[in-house]
Amino acid sequence: MEDIAVVIADNQPISLSGIRSAVADENDIRILAECQSSEHLLDTVRQFCPDVVLVSAEILREERQEMEALEQLVTEVDETRVIVVTSERDPVFLEGALRSGASGVFQREWPVNEIPMAIRKVTNGGVWLEQGAAERVLEQALSRRGTPDSDELRISSLTPREREVVDLVCEGLRNKEITDRLHISLATISHHLTSIYRKLEVSDRTSLVVYAFKRRMVKF
Repeated sequence: MEDIAVVIADNQPISLSGIRSAVADENDIRILAECQSSEHLLDTVRQFCPDVVLVSAEILREERQEMEALEQLVTEVDETRVIVVTSERDPVFLEGALRSGASGVFQREWPVNEIPMAIRKVTNGGVWLEQGAAERVLEQALSRRGTPDSDELRISSLTPREREVVDLVCEGLRNKEITDRLHISLATISHHLTSIYRKLEVSDRTSLVVYAFKRRMVKF
């Protein structure tokens, strides 16, 4: 069986050192590269094509909202599993990370020797979330039952930038026109649309417009 290839990304050198030490004696895990800034994160992942990326929430929020950055990363690295490393305990954040495509969340308070187990679990198709955190996420989800309907939950999962993209698509703008309006790249627009289609469970631009008008996401 081939080694599990890993990239670690954290802007705290002591955290990088801790992760490196945690897997140093594991014969089946190999660190390909380390990254200390969001600026180089995507390029590093594209270059090494790892099986797993461990990325800190701090790096994700360096340039934008964490979930938006996470969604772009997940979309860019379709075959790579992403584990978010964080000090955050809020179940809303934890659920948001999983909804945004993370395969696991590793909280900094957990024993560092559990990192290899997390890496192996997500590599095998599982989801890594410590039991207490999983219980908090479940309680959060159950507390919403009978309150907002499924459409409201889908719509609420959109990031502010994704809502802007939906509005502009419904205005009839094409991707190039949206890039000019929002000052972002065509690739980023594509990532946003992929995420929007997944969250709203629509298949294309036309069904997105129909969904948005039907649910009154935009005005007639």
